[in-house]
Amino acid sequence: MHIYVILLVCTTLQAQQNIYGLNDLDNAYIQEMMTENSQLTDRINSQSATFQELNKEAGQAIRSKDFSEALAVALKMEEKYPKNPDVKNFKGKMQSKLGDNTAAVQSFGQALALNADNKWFYINKATAEAESNLMPQALKTIESLLKKYPQWSIGYNFKAALLHSTKKDIDALKAYDIAVAKQPKSAQVLTNRGDLHLTMGDKTKALEDYKSALAIQPDYKRAQAQVNAIDEQAVGKQ
Repeated sequence: MHIYVILLVCTTLQAQQNIYGLNDLDNAYIQEMMTENSQLTDRINSQSATFQELNKEAGQAIRSKDFSEALAVALKMEEKYPKNPDVKNFKGKMQSKLGDNTAAVQSFGQALALNADNKWFYINKATAEAESNLMPQALKTIESLLKKYPQWSIGYNFKAALLHSTKKDIDALKAYDIAVAKQPKSAQVLTNRGDLHLTMGDKTKALEDYKSALAIQPDYKRAQAQVNAIDEQAVGKQ
């Protein structure tokens, strides 16, 4: 598998985890990520030999953690393939990795202008906007995503995390409620809602969410850890 393929999605997920507490990816989230990676692999394999050679150069730079070189390769790819949305997206990821989120926002916007159907381009752009403290813009980007994909639970999960990060917990809870009703069914979404219930002082609803998360994915460690913590607190009060 191309490292280039993996990086386009995985670095986005890492950024979300770091900022919004969307920790411990669950099976549903990973499956969505792998689906995009598979589709991206197909798109890369359909490109010219020159494109694929540049892709290999990018992968080598990433393996060496030389993100400046990876960006330089991205710029070479962009010069040769200016209408390729995946190249714009890759350039944005490298700019974000190097801390230039202003440029990354622009690159992700260019990717969306070329392909407004890719869910992850919206996620990438919203992440870069949020990292730049452009929360209204990030929420607007996610609303555009949800308008196009109103059944995607991961989009609502991201919206809820953004709202929580701006201390709009009531609105965040409403977004989580919608996410729980959408697809794919996700232990992570339920655990995130449980964490918010706990923050808001409702331990009973939090516990219900954690147990529902474990019903979906019994090995989801974060939900189990929260159940254990609540049980230990209960025993300590006896």
